[in-house]
Amino acid sequence: MPPETGAFSFPPPPPQAGHLKMIGALTPLDAVGLRHSAARRYLRKMRLLLVLALSLSLIPARAEIYRWVDDKGVTHYGDKPPKDGVKPVELPPLQTYNPSAAAVPSPATKQLDAPAPPAGKSGIRIVSPAQDDTIRDASAGISMSVDVALQPGQGLLYFLDGVQQNKVATASSAWLFEHVERGEHQLGAAIVAANGREVVRATPVTVHVKPPIVLR
Repeated sequence: MPPETGAFSFPPPPPQAGHLKMIGALTPLDAVGLRHSAARRYLRKMRLLLVLALSLSLIPARAEIYRWVDDKGVTHYGDKPPKDGVKPVELPPLQTYNPSAAAVPSPATKQLDAPAPPAGKSGIRIVSPAQDDTIRDASAGISMSVDVALQPGQGLLYFLDGVQQNKVATASSAWLFEHVERGEHQLGAAIVAANGREVVRATPVTVHVKPPIVLR
């Protein structure tokens, strides 16, 4: 159909280059440009984080606190003085927590961890029971053991509250005290020669015999 007389028609404008790129596939150059753009954004973020970290490191760990009283007698505190001549307040030192210092072993733990004292010139030492041990049930007797090195012909005598328990010296380093009543008792031991002469006596230990605990 021929155009009307006096009418004008214009061809459509050619598509822009950017529009063609969005419609079609990206070229290798476009992909490289996108990667460079992403790298620049990453570097800007890293620079921002670096500046932020440096700014935080410059902040003092403990700011100064000022105290002043206004005209009405009201006391104020702040990190900035209201006028010249106001001095910062002396604050108490910060309390810190030290896990290694807090884990202090109890006296009982120290006693268990400490090595037993070596046998001295006496040549005999009571190993158990320990000094001031509490025995709740002595119905089966109280067992005592000693650390000793006997020479040929020597033996051991055991004592309860200073009274000899075995009439004949024995080479056994353990003894069972029977029929021990409740209360405080002293246990001892001594080395005797073949002729019955006492060679050396161990340092005695004191034990406390108490009734057993009844659970209800």
